[in-house]
Amino acid sequence: MTNLSLHHLTKYPASSPDRGPDSVYPTILALHGRGSNERDLIGLADYLPKDFLWISPRGPFDLGPDSYEWFQITQVGKPDPTRLANALNTIDKFIDEIIANYPVDKNKLYLLGFSQGSIVSMSYALTRPQRVTGVVAQSGYIPHESGLQIDETGVKGKPFILTHGIQDPMLPVEWARRSRDTLQKLETDLEYHEFNMAHNVTAESLAVINLWLQKHLP
Repeated sequence: MTNLSLHHLTKYPASSPDRGPDSVYPTILALHGRGSNERDLIGLADYLPKDFLWISPRGPFDLGPDSYEWFQITQVGKPDPTRLANALNTIDKFIDEIIANYPVDKNKLYLLGFSQGSIVSMSYALTRPQRVTGVVAQSGYIPHESGLQIDETGVKGKPFILTHGIQDPMLPVEWARRSRDTLQKLETDLEYHEFNMAHNVTAESLAVINLWLQKHLP
């Protein structure tokens, strides 16, 4: 594991031994939820297309044993603008680092988040759309009250897929629906799904993400 600014794990695509030394790979940058760690989402690689290089970093703020977050919470549903901005800068720096140190195809770089990781992923793509190809946002929302400077021109046509549980007790589905409406107004290339689940991932939700990623592969 290369020593970068964030502790992280990697998983190379199954096809990597057949490629040349100068090959680059479509890449998923996986951002875990609050209270989790870098080992969480990388396990989804086994259920999604095998063509991707996965890079799964650990959030910088320690909540306890094996428990981290991307920004510290002051009020649920309304991330502090400065703390959220710092998290986006952290991801921006890390993207520079992985492009410099791993065989990342910077033209096929997807953010995949869960919960707080989805908040960061969508916020990053809305404010820096030129840096990522698309976003997989699971059980998250756009923090509308956090002062995001959305690049409305750059985000037009940007691929997003949102999945959310209608039984989510932590981040209500209404927040996801508001995010859906915002992305539609911004004319993104949006795919939105609700499932009869709580604050989690299911075989059904992974199935639609799998199809979406297959559709967006080279």
